[in-house]
Amino acid sequence: MAEEESKLRGHVVLVVDDDADSRDAAIALIEALGCSTLGAASCDEAIAVLDAGAHVDLVFSDVVMPKSTGVTLARLVRERDPSMPVVLATGYAEAVETATECGAIPLIKPYSMARLEAVLGEQLRVRGKPPS
Repeated sequence: MAEEESKLRGHVVLVVDDDADSRDAAIALIEALGCSTLGAASCDEAIAVLDAGAHVDLVFSDVVMPKSTGVTLARLVRERDPSMPVVLATGYAEAVETATECGAIPLIKPYSMARLEAVLGEQLRVRGKPPS
């Protein structure tokens, strides 16, 4: 983990989930991997964070949320920044294809810390090198 952690350190992940406990748990896991995090409780909040100019390297979102889904969020993020990695966590196997079609990377729940680390690490390497 130490090698991956150094690759993840310095990156900022926007964590989006309408369930506060789930959001807090995801934030704790992602921070344990060395990333900094921002949190949002909805698609609208997440877009507001991005539109305000916050530095974000990756968006990590739940798929199922009221009003706007993670898939909708992924599409809106891609409209703003086509190179922004979006990881959509879901417990529904049928959501995998939809997530992939909108350019997001699906992550099936429940996921292990090792799987989360691998997915984030790969997507952040695709995005570019961590800030100095």
